[in-house]
Amino acid sequence: MGRWLLLGAITLIGIFLLSNIRQMFLSVQPDQLRVTVSAGTNLSKMIEVLPGSQAIDEKSGLLRVPYGKAWEYQGTAMATRGVLRATTVPLDAPVISWRYYGYSVKEQVKGYLHGDFGTYRDPYTRKEVAIAHGIPQMLLKTCKYFVPGLLLAIVLSILAAMWAALFRRAGNLLDGLQALLVGVPDFFLIVLIQLGAVYATKLLGHYVLLVVQVGNRTPFLIPFLTIALIPSVTIYGTLRLAILREMGQDYVVTALAKGLTRGEVLIKHVLRNVMEDVLAILPKATTLALASMAVAEAICGITGLGGFIVSPLYQGISSMSSICVTLGLITMAFHILYALLRKQFIVRTEVTES
Repeated sequence: MGRWLLLGAITLIGIFLLSNIRQMFLSVQPDQLRVTVSAGTNLSKMIEVLPGSQAIDEKSGLLRVPYGKAWEYQGTAMATRGVLRATTVPLDAPVISWRYYGYSVKEQVKGYLHGDFGTYRDPYTRKEVAIAHGIPQMLLKTCKYFVPGLLLAIVLSILAAMWAALFRRAGNLLDGLQALLVGVPDFFLIVLIQLGAVYATKLLGHYVLLVVQVGNRTPFLIPFLTIALIPSVTIYGTLRLAILREMGQDYVVTALAKGLTRGEVLIKHVLRNVMEDVLAILPKATTLALASMAVAEAICGITGLGGFIVSPLYQGISSMSSICVTLGLITMAFHILYALLRKQFIVRTEVTES
């Protein structure tokens, strides 16, 4: 147990560090600010408003500020009476700065320890919202189609694999369809589903399906079908091979020789023996479902967990890490569930030599 907890902690730390990788790339000076003031306003006033700052060039309004405070002080300066303009100072060329990356991570950790998990600006109200209040709403919105979509993927793939095992022509058709879908990019499949919704609305002459989020109205069918379709292709491929493997085993040949039908053998014996293969592929399928969910939410403009990561409207300096860690926790929770199911239902027999 301790080993798995340590592995989980290392994974979350890795997600947190990688989600901040964009902070490593700098195109402006993190410790300089250029301020333009109105006539009658002294630059020394800005030094009083911005603690720790000092004038580098009073004529051009160039200030040196504490390291990493350029963006924060820019907002403070713009809100100060007598300031006409406040801008950051661009670098001659973008650079990779490990120092600023370390500074950003350190500041985020300090905020987390004080209960500050970041904020984002709501595109509708234009107000700053604490990410701790926004995550439960995003999670509820995402789970409305993610959970039923994943369940449908599991059920649909199992039924399709059984149908393919029972009927050879159906198996050839499904195998060909699975090979086709594996080679098609996920983004293309989602766009096709969205175009289908648009053309269905056009042909029927009235509004049928919600294609993008409008206010509080969230599309359901497009992300639902996306989540159900893409993981089911992976599960079907694994289960199809597992069933073919089991159908060649001696116990199947014996059962068929005793008069059991192919369907009876498949349901009573084979299906039970391939459950381990299903539970083994489910973690990967769940990860694919989460990735598909993020793409679908981005295309449909849904303000769920995946849409938050992709949409530039929601990307904040510190809130991105909180969302990424939340998605990591969701993935780990599903993996723990699958591990418990394997422990509960998969019986292992070990042969010991005397």
